[in-house]
Amino acid sequence: MNEGIGTRLSDRAAAGRKLGAWLLVARFPFYPMAFAAYAMGAAAAAAAAPFSPSAFVLGYAALFLIEFCTILANEYYDYETDRLNANFSIFTGGTRMLVEGRLSPSDIRAGIAVSLVLIALLGSALPAVSRNAPPLLTAAMLLTGIFFGLGYTVPPFKFCYRGLGELVVSGTHSFYLVLCGYVFQAGTLSNALPWLLSLPLFFSVLGAITLAGLPDRPADSLASKRTVAVIFGPGIAAFIACCCVALAALSGALLFPGVLAGGGVRTAGTVLIALYACTLLWVLSGMMRSKDYDRRINGVMALALGYVIWFAAVPLASFL
Repeated sequence: MNEGIGTRLSDRAAAGRKLGAWLLVARFPFYPMAFAAYAMGAAAAAAAAPFSPSAFVLGYAALFLIEFCTILANEYYDYETDRLNANFSIFTGGTRMLVEGRLSPSDIRAGIAVSLVLIALLGSALPAVSRNAPPLLTAAMLLTGIFFGLGYTVPPFKFCYRGLGELVVSGTHSFYLVLCGYVFQAGTLSNALPWLLSLPLFFSVLGAITLAGLPDRPADSLASKRTVAVIFGPGIAAFIACCCVALAALSGALLFPGVLAGGGVRTAGTVLIALYACTLLWVLSGMMRSKDYDRRINGVMALALGYVIWFAAVPLASFL
């Protein structure tokens, strides 16, 4: 009997470890940025169409699974560079669940397959709950997300191995998510508002994802992963990130007064963004002066990702 109890306890412990690995591989801290961009697009559509809570929830559930699917694919196809990476952290270098053997390749493949099936089901249900979401346009939006999400690391595209990874991440986490929020509510891509709102967000994400390549650069170079930091070197990559930080603040300052209501919120938000940008640029200038790039840069990454949130939070506060 004792052996049976021991076996059950061992099975429960193994199941708990597996569940913990799945929770870690999902990388939940990164989802709020995507949610904020999606919510901003949905809020922007309020003037064009009545808000549909059902469409909002189903649409986000599908996008959540696309992001989850993308993370799993990255874990699978970035195995070699993750294995070599000595500077991995919560922000860069993957979750290492595959490298450490806590999840198997078959686990990852099964997770991707289940996610794709659920995305298809949610995509089919979305037009049924929102008359403003045309079935063909809805399907095209979701397929676009799957294409660029999986194509980031999955052959034959492997965008991040061909020098296009930063642009793909920046585009999907700005224009794509904002447009999905807008389309699932208003059913059109023709309005200029979501496109304009996405531009400052694009530059802020581009700066953050370029910085994320700095600690990964030695391992990425060995694995032939052509990030901006690998192609141009860490110094130029850091300079590009600085330019993106400045362009995000500048484009926000130029665009927000023309497209956002709520003068007080808009003005205060623009000022706070400018102050945050100056702080981030000061930190980046110190890193560039030190030329110490081959290390974890968790503090810098936390600041850069926090900067991204502002470009969704200010428009959201204005709309709401």
